[in-house]
Amino acid sequence: MIATKPAVPAGVPASAWERIAKREGDVWMIAERDATGEVVGVAVRDANGGKTCKPGGKRGLILAWPLDTYAGTSADDPVFVCEGASDTGALLGLGLDAVGVPMAGHCGDWLAELLADRHAGIVADADDPGRSGAVKLVAELLPRCKSVRVIEPPEGAKDARAAVIAGAIRADFLALVERAEPEVIESEPQSPVLAWRSFPIGALPEPIRAFVEDSAKAIGCDPSYVALPLLSALAAAIGNTHRIALKRRWTEPAIVWTAIVGESGTAKSPALELALRPIRKRQHDAMREHADAMKQYADRLAMHERDAAQWKRSKSDTPPPTKPEAPIADRCWTDDVTTEALAALLQQNPRGLLMVRDELAAWFAFDAYKASKGGDVAKWLEMFGGRPMVVDRKSGGTLYVPRAAVSIAGGIQPETLRRALGQEHRDNGLAARLLFAMPPRSPKRWTEADVSEATEAAVAAVFDRLFVLTPETDDDGDERPRLLTLADDGKRAWVAFYNEHAIEQAELSGDEAAAWSKLEGYAARLALVVHLTRYAAGDPTLGDVGRVDAASVDAGVVLARWFGDEARRVYAILSESDDERKTRRLLELVQRKGGDVSGRELVQSSRAFRRVPDAEAALSKLVEAGVGSWVKPEQRGRGGPKARRFVLSPVYGVNVYRNPAGDTEKANPVDVDGVDTPPDSGIGWGEL
Repeated sequence: MIATKPAVPAGVPASAWERIAKREGDVWMIAERDATGEVVGVAVRDANGGKTCKPGGKRGLILAWPLDTYAGTSADDPVFVCEGASDTGALLGLGLDAVGVPMAGHCGDWLAELLADRHAGIVADADDPGRSGAVKLVAELLPRCKSVRVIEPPEGAKDARAAVIAGAIRADFLALVERAEPEVIESEPQSPVLAWRSFPIGALPEPIRAFVEDSAKAIGCDPSYVALPLLSALAAAIGNTHRIALKRRWTEPAIVWTAIVGESGTAKSPALELALRPIRKRQHDAMREHADAMKQYADRLAMHERDAAQWKRSKSDTPPPTKPEAPIADRCWTDDVTTEALAALLQQNPRGLLMVRDELAAWFAFDAYKASKGGDVAKWLEMFGGRPMVVDRKSGGTLYVPRAAVSIAGGIQPETLRRALGQEHRDNGLAARLLFAMPPRSPKRWTEADVSEATEAAVAAVFDRLFVLTPETDDDGDERPRLLTLADDGKRAWVAFYNEHAIEQAELSGDEAAAWSKLEGYAARLALVVHLTRYAAGDPTLGDVGRVDAASVDAGVVLARWFGDEARRVYAILSESDDERKTRRLLELVQRKGGDVSGRELVQSSRAFRRVPDAEAALSKLVEAGVGSWVKPEQRGRGGPKARRFVLSPVYGVNVYRNPAGDTEKANPVDVDGVDTPPDSGIGWGEL
């Protein structure tokens, strides 16, 4: 039964309690405030200790008045931070400056503003939530406060008020603060460049994996240069036929935007051409069929015009002859970046398209010839989501596409990307939607390696089977994507990734946070692409094709994580200073040399260093940055002492094997004949 006069909490003097709470009838009203003292919400506490919040507000700090009482001028006499109104009142009752947070770890931003340039002592509740909340507050307070110390209540009590009830006094809390070590911002040594990680080819299903490996060896490029446009092409082949359903209201389409970044001469164009060969071959065949159809159409049109003329002369009451419809070309790719042209193509090809640009700089030139800016970017953002798109033309009426799906594959040079990827593209999220690969440059070397006919045929067959996939029809007769749900093991894999990814994203800001927000959906999109590619390749380990299993989800997660690391690395390169660029290029040169080099070898390899001392000084800076170390080779036999060598740390690619002198490069064999090829199952390929 609720008392008519609410009691002051035990351990809290009435005078202190009334500095933060106001009695109204049979309840206490506790104002919760922002850093300036403005009320943002009200907590209600009844006589039995029940706690509620008034609707319409939000949680805030529990403050005593006036605000200038929060001095915190000394580390020995700090402002105490505790959890809840009762603890705040108990500490105020001891004559300590105290501020309360509504729950462990909450309101750190306002707290940091309130305690800027002051000393803080966090009293953590003696339980796991209290300790983890204190850690979170430390991270937010350290950049603003002069000092931050964390203590737990004395007397073995659970919280500050329990300690006061057990007999703790002001001196006890001050003594704990005095003995506590001040928290510090732990900063790891920053290397001049983020390490390049090889593309995770193992996440690709066969025969795509073998094709990427063989193509990279044949061209002499990094495997990522082949893998990225190939992922976009596979996504475009699936198009609007299928989506992955993570929840009833959360689905992701098979739309992938990739950009391979490299200087001129790094084999971007050959890699694009080889990766997109199945798409281009399909388009070539379709355009040839369209040309034949147009010839037949011309004959039918001529006959129609003859019949129409005869009908007109006859003045017959019968309906006029029906004019034949012009055939529509089956399109699977385009290089036109204008949204109006794309909308027209998408109307005729509702499955979706692949936009291919050997040089993506033209794509970034949005609205270049328009008086009003921003329209094209908005349309592209709609196409990334496979959402409806409307284009109002000055002549020719309105174009409407129910599901505008366009994947992108292209290449671009680093300096061009630096100029093209402006702040506006980072702010509107366009940059975060692009998956990059920018491998360190390496010298090409002649090789007899090539892509076998068997591998190319197997990949072409995968594309043929993906292009046979069909959407479903709803009750109104409209086409819509088929939804693939998560299998039980796929759901477990997805939830584990989602939760871990969310924690990572919460710790990021700026461009990295934007990229991480899109990688969440990309993991699902890539899982969808992998899953249907496995289906088209006849993977015998695939169970229910209508449910995405853990193997496909894990592959999508591995790929998404790699793209996240590479985005972080590319953003760092795009914003590097001249000195940082020199350091990165030196590191990449050492990588090309096999991971270890002497000062003399560096002089012989680069015109940037004329003397051995200059080269060794530059290498010593890499040692100071923590990316490598000096090693003194073992001295054997007679002769002068061998020169010391700089060796990269393992994460940067220390050379672990060198071909013996005179040995020629040998390509690793890939058994593509062992790749399972599914039997021709006729129309079954079009229905899942």
